Amino acid sequence: MMSGQDSEVNQDDTSAGTINPSDYVTEELDDVTILRLTQEIKDHEASKTPLVGELKPISVLLDEYADSTFRAKIKALGGGSTGYRPIRGDGNCAWRAFAFRFFEFAQSYAPDQIAELKSRIMSLTKLLNEAGYNENGYIDFVEETESLFDRLPGLTTETLVSEFNNMEVSSAVIVHFRLLAAAYVKTHAEDYMPFIDDGEGTTIEEYCNRQIEAFAVEADHLALSALVNAVGVADLGVVYMDRSEGEDAVVHTFEPMSASAKERMKIDLLYRPGHYDIFYR
Repeated sequence: MMSGQDSEVNQDDTSAGTINPSDYVTEELDDVTILRLTQEIKDHEASKTPLVGELKPISVLLDEYADSTFRAKIKALGGGSTGYRPIRGDGNCAWRAFAFRFFEFAQSYAPDQIAELKSRIMSLTKLLNEAGYNENGYIDFVEETESLFDRLPGLTTETLVSEFNNMEVSSAVIVHFRLLAAAYVKTHAEDYMPFIDDGEGTTIEEYCNRQIEAFAVEADHLALSALVNAVGVADLGVVYMDRSEGEDAVVHTFEPMSASAKERMKIDLLYRPGHYDIFYR
């Protein structure tokens, strides 16, 4: 299970503008101060990158790694026909990546299909109500998602990227999707509780509050499963590019419990330790 902020990959600590804890104090740092300064460094570095970046060939990642295991997995992912879209590492990367790719797929639909998809997602307010959420607490986020659906037929991929680089729009959609995932867990507690039990009596409410509802806390497997099941119209593949054995990247697939294959989008995320980007096969 992963939580907390995304870790940056191949970060250059000597780059201009980088925060160094020694710039703040010269005396010995306590643990709380170290954690705070470390977070400030991550936030500062993350702010230099767009929320959603431009599509790049997968081969670009070879420039980021000297490690032979990573390089072998990158090469095995494919040639010029594959790519990835970088997502800001701010703790919301999995949620933002899923949401962007979801709307990118929807953008290619005919107007009547977009309207049908919008109707389905808007109907999920009943799931939020069933889970005990107050309408006053979620309505602004739902309305921002609805507004994005309404604008979608007139958007290009480039303007959709611009929409998701608008912090207000991007954050609202992320919060909406987080709430849908949390609501699904709460309304299917018997299915999820065995995976939440940490031996310390953590409840469904505590887990959802800490791991799903909390902004800038990265998604773990359970949260991704709940998101896929709540949305119900997308298969999610997570391609793991890590130091596991073998040259081929392991792919973990999440499928919704209730949607026929012909209705489902195919969304792929590229996972590198502590971070998710969008993967294009």
